[in-house]
Amino acid sequence: MFPKLALPKIERANLRDWDLFSHSLIDIPYQTDPPTLTGPDEIVVCNWSEATTEYFDLFNRYLFKAIPANKDKISAHNLAHLNRGTFIYVPDNCQVSDLVEINYDFSTAPHQYLLLVLGKNTHLNYLEKLNASQDKSNKTFTVEIILEENAHLHYIALDQLQGQAASYIRRHSQVGTNSSILWSIGSFNNTWTITDIDNQLEGQASHANLSVLAIVDGQTKQILDSKIHNKGPHSMGHINQHGATLDHGTLTMNGIGRIAKHAKQADAQQENRLIMLSDHARGDANPILLIDEFEVTAGHAASVAKVDENQLWYLMSRGIHRSEAEYLVIRGFLMQAVNQLKNAKARDILLEAVDEKLMTLRMTKND
Repeated sequence: MFPKLALPKIERANLRDWDLFSHSLIDIPYQTDPPTLTGPDEIVVCNWSEATTEYFDLFNRYLFKAIPANKDKISAHNLAHLNRGTFIYVPDNCQVSDLVEINYDFSTAPHQYLLLVLGKNTHLNYLEKLNASQDKSNKTFTVEIILEENAHLHYIALDQLQGQAASYIRRHSQVGTNSSILWSIGSFNNTWTITDIDNQLEGQASHANLSVLAIVDGQTKQILDSKIHNKGPHSMGHINQHGATLDHGTLTMNGIGRIAKHAKQADAQQENRLIMLSDHARGDANPILLIDEFEVTAGHAASVAKVDENQLWYLMSRGIHRSEAEYLVIRGFLMQAVNQLKNAKARDILLEAVDEKLMTLRMTKND
């Protein structure tokens, strides 16, 4: 099946130029233990082996509902080389007040899959951290999210993958009636990475709000492909992406909002902002709106620019070194997006990750 399937379609990118498959480590055994979890006992967290025995009906009902197994080459490749599968289920009427945190280590399991399901009338705050050491293996991470009626998920992710081969991160959601998903993602990978985010707003008054921060440096190339498809009437989809590129880094930000036929009173908005701090850095912001219905609202904004030399001069005139001034400008630029987050916990987590990334860059420059 794998050779016959097509590659995913990513705007402004030719995936044939990406070495996504040649360094997969097929001899790594399947990991039977789920990733490290910090959270309450009332939700289900298990590996796929346990899911097929203890929770077969649930697992079978939702698996491949948002991402078909034969969707494309990435789906088939991830499943063929799968090292760890995780199943998280929040039962109906369960309101989880604590933050559920999971750390994924891709050093020992480079191909992983998460099926995350929220039942009816539920709420979950979820923090996901992706980490990996510098190695030569391709990495794929597939996340399939199903939200039943009146389910609300705040999904916070810190992507900090490293490596010498390309990685593909796929996160797709299917959102039901009166349900919402709020994404807060920090993309700080130190390897060539494609982040593929897709939201299908199936139900009436379903919502998706996506906020992404990205910093790209060195020789790294990253693509953020963010999509929201308004299918239900009164659905709302907002995309907010901010990125900075340094050195020879390249960042492509796609924002794709689509309103389907019969999605009356739907709302699709997006903002894509990018700054470059080097003559060798590259950036591309691509806002796309596809509207198939009347009586809707939609809009977009995009900008790509070099760092303001006047800002740098002002800081340097007060005795701040240029590299330090550049990082202050980056922090201030990204803070515009961080401050838009309504959740204080998400703001603190992303701001700490931004500062950690900038501190690492400063230390590297000083060396």
